[in-house]
Amino acid sequence: MVPGCTSHTSKGRNFRRPKFTRKPTQDSAMANEYLKAIASRRTIYALAKESTISVSRIQEILTETIKHSPSSYNNQAQRIVLLLGTDHEKLWEIADETAKKNLPEEVYGYLGPKLAGFRASYGTILFFDDAATMKPYKEKHPGMPFDQWNTHSQGMLQIHTWDALELEGLGANVQHFDFLPGFAQVVKDNWKLSEDWNLHAQMVFGKPTGGPGPKSFDDIDGKRLLIFGDKR
Repeated sequence: MVPGCTSHTSKGRNFRRPKFTRKPTQDSAMANEYLKAIASRRTIYALAKESTISVSRIQEILTETIKHSPSSYNNQAQRIVLLLGTDHEKLWEIADETAKKNLPEEVYGYLGPKLAGFRASYGTILFFDDAATMKPYKEKHPGMPFDQWNTHSQGMLQIHTWDALELEGLGANVQHFDFLPGFAQVVKDNWKLSEDWNLHAQMVFGKPTGGPGPKSFDDIDGKRLLIFGDKR
């Protein structure tokens, strides 16, 4: 038996539940460090074509976040594509061409410089889900809102990734240029990705060359956070 663990039997399978010798307090140092990471993660647009960590470390982070981010029924339909170098630049060339073709001139005039900034950063992470993986779950449970749950899973995967990159000294921002007609299809065609993959977001990242913009906060207690019941 593993020290500090207790063994149980469930349906013929043994599993071990760890015993924690340290009881968390209201001033838990572990939680505080996590909350600091959440607070420090901000949208950064001023990014250099540099990274604070190696590509292998980025790959390790993406491996861990996609492995441990939850999904409904543990369907594991999330997919990630990491674009670096000329592939990263190609993505934002595609976005620029698509925006110029589909958007009014005044709107493109506003987005054009932003697109150039994305292209000038270090890399992009594309977030997808795989419809083929989801199909048997939808067929088996036709009344379940799997598309909504997949959106939740995507959000958790993206924020876990974003937090981890920020802790390594990288800045990032999340974009959704898949709203442009044809953009997602050109992306799948260019990198020969499955037609069953649905594009959700593009996370642009690099070494920060400037800080985030100002941010204000509404009142929390009584407006954004409501508590009912015994507050013991």
